[in-house]
Amino acid sequence: MNKLEGVRFSGGEVVLHEEKDNLAQKYRSLIGKLSYEKETILRQVEKKITMVTPLRQKVVKTGYCYFCDISIASDFPYKLRVEEQNTLGIKIAEGAAFCSQECLLGYCKEYKNREKLRQEEEKRNKEKIAKDRRAITEIQGRIADLTERINRLERRERELELLPESDQIENPENVGFFRRLGQKLGLFKKPHSLSKLERLRKIKGELNIQLEKTGEELQKSLVILSLDEQKEEERKRLEKKIILEKGRITTKNKEEGVYE
Repeated sequence: MNKLEGVRFSGGEVVLHEEKDNLAQKYRSLIGKLSYEKETILRQVEKKITMVTPLRQKVVKTGYCYFCDISIASDFPYKLRVEEQNTLGIKIAEGAAFCSQECLLGYCKEYKNREKLRQEEEKRNKEKIAKDRRAITEIQGRIADLTERINRLERRERELELLPESDQIENPENVGFFRRLGQKLGLFKKPHSLSKLERLRKIKGELNIQLEKTGEELQKSLVILSLDEQKEEERKRLEKKIILEKGRITTKNKEEGVYE
């Protein structure tokens, strides 16, 4: 591809330019389709994955284990001070106590696992959104390139229309290298005594079809970006809701004298 794109022609060799650009465009199109199919498969796999939110805080019940709800009114309550929670990177509701070391460690493990999954999901969502935006930028670049090529062909078309018909006939033996290569690869059909103007219009028609398909691809990518952004906004909304619930539960615990 680098060698192909590095080939240069004179300004008048519009058709040769298009033959080269068509080969490069078809290659990029195949790579794009492969990437799109990969993304589709990944999305289908991820459909069954539920949204991960912070571990919900329960109402603290005096005399009961915060993890398993077993009565510990007459037993030793296992607790973690705020300093210890900060050291371990976890958060436990104020006044929460546990019936055993196993329940305390079980809660810590559940909290850490949930927090790890939440952070991974947040990172994954942000990476998806960034990738969606890069894909849109790339598609917009392809649209701009196709539009420029079509405009270039239209200018050349107007020039050819002013030439006499005798100058319009093209000798099939003088077909450009990239056109012959494309014919061997099955990317182009062999022309049947097409004039320069007819062939140029044929290429322009193919480019217009590509432009239309690329426009549809852009619309799909914009929808995907919107859905991924909505998913991340919903995740943030649920996370904020849980944080507010924690605040209300803590206030409720204090009002009911849980720590007395």
